Amino acid sequence: MSNPDPTALSPQTWCRRILTSLLQRKVEGPEAGDLEMLLTYFIELDPSAPVFTDLLARYASDARAGIAEAATLLQRSWLRGRSGVTREPMPPLAEALRAIGGGLDEALARAAYVVIEPDSIQVQTFGDLAQTTLGARELQQEIAARAALRGQVAPADPTATERYETRLRAVGSVLDDQPSQSFALLITRRTVVVEGSEGYYQVFTNDDLAQLLRTVVAQRQESEA
Repeated sequence: MSNPDPTALSPQTWCRRILTSLLQRKVEGPEAGDLEMLLTYFIELDPSAPVFTDLLARYASDARAGIAEAATLLQRSWLRGRSGVTREPMPPLAEALRAIGGGLDEALARAAYVVIEPDSIQVQTFGDLAQTTLGARELQQEIAARAALRGQVAPADPTATERYETRLRAVGSVLDDQPSQSFALLITRRTVVVEGSEGYYQVFTNDDLAQLLRTVVAQRQESEA
């Protein structure tokens, strides 16, 4: 058996991030109540990863339909972020930056500096000078944590440029098409400036991002048709 990945999120931290998003978005209804109750329980329990996995399986079979549905949703997202491979691949930049953007939205960040390396992404927010480095495993779990909420919250406008989540997803989709290299992003409410280690340079204004988002959404709709 391989040693636990030190960059992986603990179940407590993972649940806390989902709960923070859930409360910030002010989701209401019995389904959200069951999910909030389970998340609060797991945060207080602070189980190890194996125990948490077993508990999710147990609650997914609970006789109470709401609890079972909430546990199944968490179980699916938790397992998605833990493939069991020794070395996780980095997720596509569109998904990684989308998750990071969601975190910036929740932090009400005014600006941020993001450095993308082959095996990690470093995020520094301005104001409180908070800095975080996310490895491949933690990014996968961050993405999975946010995916757990998508069935619980009203879909957001995918072309909204005022949200870091949608803006950075669009920028990530552009960077995914570039040759492999490191990137540095300076992110503000008005622009996203990207500089690559192999000569890539681009300034995305809000107007640029609005057009890019419309194009991304249209392409997605065509592929799903």
